[in-house]
Amino acid sequence: MNSHHVVPQQTIFFSPSFALDKRHFAMLSTAILATLAVFLTCTACFVDATPKHDQQSSYINYTTVTGYFLQDEASTNASTFSFIDTNFGLINRTYPTDVNYDPKGKRTQWHRFTNQVFRLNRDAPRGTQYKVLYMGRHGEGYHNAAESYYGTPAWNCYWSLLDGNGTVSWADAQVTPEGVAQALKVNAYWASQIKNQKVPTPQNYYTSPLTRCLTTANLTFSGLKLPRRHPFVPTVKEFFREGISGHTCDRRGSKSHIQNAFPGYKIEPGFTETDQLWKAYLQETEVDQDIRSKTVLDDVFSTDRETYLSITSHSGEIASLLRATTMAVVHALDDYYLAITLLITIAYQLFFFAIAFSLKFDKLTDFAGGTNFVWLAIITLAFSGHHHARQIVCSLFIMLWGARLSGFLLFRIIKTGSDDRFDDKRDKFWSFLGFWVFQMIWVWTVSLPVTILNSPNVTRYNQPDFGTGRDIAGVILFAIGFILESVSDIQKYQFRSNPANKGKVCDVGFFVWTRHPNYFGEIIIQFAIFMIAVSPSAYGYVTGQAFNAQYASILGAFFLTLLLMFVSGLTLQERPGAKKRYESGNHWESFSRYTKRTSILIPFPPQLYEPMPTFLKRTVFLEFPIYVFDPAKHADQSKVREREAEEGNNGSAEQPERGSNERLAEEPR
Repeated sequence: MNSHHVVPQQTIFFSPSFALDKRHFAMLSTAILATLAVFLTCTACFVDATPKHDQQSSYINYTTVTGYFLQDEASTNASTFSFIDTNFGLINRTYPTDVNYDPKGKRTQWHRFTNQVFRLNRDAPRGTQYKVLYMGRHGEGYHNAAESYYGTPAWNCYWSLLDGNGTVSWADAQVTPEGVAQALKVNAYWASQIKNQKVPTPQNYYTSPLTRCLTTANLTFSGLKLPRRHPFVPTVKEFFREGISGHTCDRRGSKSHIQNAFPGYKIEPGFTETDQLWKAYLQETEVDQDIRSKTVLDDVFSTDRETYLSITSHSGEIASLLRATTMAVVHALDDYYLAITLLITIAYQLFFFAIAFSLKFDKLTDFAGGTNFVWLAIITLAFSGHHHARQIVCSLFIMLWGARLSGFLLFRIIKTGSDDRFDDKRDKFWSFLGFWVFQMIWVWTVSLPVTILNSPNVTRYNQPDFGTGRDIAGVILFAIGFILESVSDIQKYQFRSNPANKGKVCDVGFFVWTRHPNYFGEIIIQFAIFMIAVSPSAYGYVTGQAFNAQYASILGAFFLTLLLMFVSGLTLQERPGAKKRYESGNHWESFSRYTKRTSILIPFPPQLYEPMPTFLKRTVFLEFPIYVFDPAKHADQSKVREREAEEGNNGSAEQPERGSNERLAEEPR
């Protein structure tokens, strides 16, 4: 609701931000400054070459081209600007095309501008088109007059919730006599400008479904000298309506009412008989309105190939349309966010490295790794400017995983005091830095599916609605992996925390089915996120280089898998752990039995795994020879003899784990 009594119309211009091998449209935009909004805009629309179910999958990107209209100039005062006094705000200037088109300087400014737009479209890269939008606000309505009469506080708190005051009705408000006069004034100005300045008239017309806009559009354009090919036959579109609140002036009339009152108007398909969007006492948020505005604008631009379009709407909705067209995707260094996420990761890790090395402090190392994932997901999602459900789900999944992992490891290191992984590195600058560099690579690479999903080169395409088979499978796999990893971490921590289990083999909970359920869960999580993230490409919505980039992001899941299997996970746990147990006599027999009946990674019933042929264990179940400990080949026999001698002297067959081995089986992350 706005008590401003002018009929705003204004001008916007957009240029192509890039050219691709798909269709793309253009639109010009600026802020609402006065009574008429004329917009020259350039938008990018990328349409799938193989539409699904006869639907075009498209995304429109808008780029403002300044220098054509006063409304785009920083020096223009919005409070005093008048389109009537400034030729619709068109700047008096020359264009590169004037040399051949108007060498003697006899044509009007609008003549030359029209030719400039024609040449821009003719010479535009493939997939780019320029459009001019005439965006007009309705004339004064009875709701505006009532707000002025009662005052805004009383209007908002009481009167706006009523249909009227017994004398005047403002539910789906009509225009006042003053509003009629405003619209007729604009009509007269249009007539003079068409005759004298050769202003190009709209080729297609659109209007809000609220009565004040339907009436204003009719008063503004009826009776003008319009081309026969482009008569005034506006299309009523639901989403061009004002921001929706509990005010009754925001509740539109029925479809039948519109058809009867404005029989020459076209109503868009799917327009419901009654207003399904308005709810008493509920208000649409600005963000939701901007999403709605972007949706309807994208719909118009993806279906209307004409250059000059008219939209009759509301001050709040026009402002929302302008915000929607500038819901700018942030183009940071590259359009896949690879460079910016790498720089953020390097800076973040070096910051914590400086603390850890200077203070010989282990407690923040794993915390820095896990929280880095969270920050990258937040930043790329915020930069994307387009928050599809799939982007939100994937970003939340990696944030949830990273936050849980970093939180658990921080809790564990606080309890244990130090991390023995760094005992031989903590005082050596380059060795210690090497670990942090590797952590940088780990974070950046594993984040790739979410980073690329949120990047401009992917978000410019439409996406299938969330809930595809891949999405559902990915969510289920993520849930399984998250439960496996988080619960097994807790199970192992609780087992190790019990003094009665000192030195014993952890064979409780998920550890009955696999020796490393947390690793398996972590791998499943990353492949689940990738499965969801790649859906736009898998279903044919994303094409070209973006398609290749999305599938290449599987590198993150594979990198994590290789890391856990061959670098910092199983290779540090299996043979080295078995070697220490054997040489120290630390529950070796029970550990040996456990490894024979329990799968190394893939969960499997121990009753079936134990009798399984060794060939299957070494191949299908991934228990490769590099993990297997052979006492005859890999044990330090001198340590075994020392231990046996010590046991003989003490008269004990098997010693419990000694202090130096208390964290023998603790898993490094």
